[in-house]
Amino acid sequence: MKKIKLFLGFIILVFAGLIVYQNREYFFAFQALSLSLGIETWHWTAPAVQNIVYYGVFMLLGFLVAGFYGVSAKLKSKKAIKSLNATIETHLEKIASLKKDLEKYKNDPYNREDALEPEPEGEEQEKEAIVIETKKETA
Repeated sequence: MKKIKLFLGFIILVFAGLIVYQNREYFFAFQALSLSLGIETWHWTAPAVQNIVYYGVFMLLGFLVAGFYGVSAKLKSKKAIKSLNATIETHLEKIASLKKDLEKYKNDPYNREDALEPEPEGEEQEKEAIVIETKKETA
């Protein structure tokens, strides 16, 4: 994937250079920018600079703004990850304490399932019937 990105970046750079080379009269012509705010004394004119300098400056500003947003997004995601990891740690501690309590409950001899379960009514009647039949047979 890195080689593909590098190749595509190289292709874009070649085409940008080709555009500049084929239009060098425009890009290397000098241009002065002026700013007028409607008041005659507030008129400002920048020194004449080549057009390619303006393109370069604004492209650099675009990269800086995009980089700033990328860094801020990365910092926000790091903060969210820290918060979520802290939540995971608290949940793991809670799980460990619940498992410990469960082990205490399982090992308690008074809380065994066989001691707590009452016998179903059908089984009691069957046992009584068997006891009565055995008494009849012995008699």
